[in-house]
Amino acid sequence: MNKNEKLLRKLSKENRDRIILAVSLIHTNDFQMLDFKKLSGKKDIYRIRVGKFRIKFRTHKTYNEILEIARRSDTTY
Repeated sequence: MNKNEKLLRKLSKENRDRIILAVSLIHTNDFQMLDFKKLSGKKDIYRIRVGKFRIKFRTHKTYNEILEIARRSDTTY
C-alpha cells in the first residue's frame, strides 16, 4: 500500500469521494471542473485543490501521473 492509498483510508467518506472524483477527472483530462494550477519552476507538474487537500500530478503525452495527495499546510510542497 502506498502513501496515497494509506491517506485515503484514513479520510471521511465525503473527503475520500471528492478526492477520488478529482483523480478520475485528472485521468480523463477533464480539467474544467477542477481548480488546477501549474507549479512554478516545474515543467509539467500541476496541483489541484480539493478542499483542504492538494493533489500533485505530472502530465505525459498519453496519461497523467498522480504524484502526491497531501493535506494542505504551509509545507505541503
